[in-house]
Amino acid sequence: MRDEETGLKMLPIFPLNTVLMPHQLMPLHIFENRYRRLMADLLALPESEQRFGIVSIVKGSETNEDLPQLAEIGTIAVLRKTTANPDGTFEITVIGGERFDIKSISVSKAPYLIGEVRTRKETPISFDKAAITLAQEKCIDFMMMVDADNDNASRSLPDEPSALSFLIAGLLPLTSIEQQGLLNIDDANLRLKAVMKIINRETILMQEIPSVPAPFLTRVTISPN
Repeated sequence: MRDEETGLKMLPIFPLNTVLMPHQLMPLHIFENRYRRLMADLLALPESEQRFGIVSIVKGSETNEDLPQLAEIGTIAVLRKTTANPDGTFEITVIGGERFDIKSISVSKAPYLIGEVRTRKETPISFDKAAITLAQEKCIDFMMMVDADNDNASRSLPDEPSALSFLIAGLLPLTSIEQQGLLNIDDANLRLKAVMKIINRETILMQEIPSVPAPFLTRVTISPN
């Protein structure tokens, strides 16, 4: 539900110890009763409304009864695939949509949290095509270095700087603090420079310590949509 005058809307909130980036596909295993209820409520809605907010936990636990301290910026999770298990749990896949600012959080009549949120806009920018091409090439080289058999390395990457920067950010082996820092950046050029710096850092690390494992690339999938 959206307030057209203020731009605020109500959104179910799913706290996690990680960050969902826009354009990133993320699989989730839903087992807690409150989030089973969330899935049931979402699946009762039209497909276009089957979405909730994923927000990184700053302090506390996603399974704790007390309200955890949450980041101020989250990402809308759009349901892409849902499988109901016989035991009542769900296997779902979501894709990151728009970012949002959290204005308030409340415990609703439902067992899960409800946030009053406002869409967070990107800063309008111009960009250098050569910089985009270089970022795409470095990302593919990095993925090949990590896992030459990974399907991600053979997929085309988006040409739009915002989508490209967020997608690369979702592939990198980062802490939740680093992920949140990238999510908070509104300028796609600055975000792209930041992820390129991280790729260079991780490339040097892997060259110095070739045995460093990087299973993260097998757990995420590129989606240019």
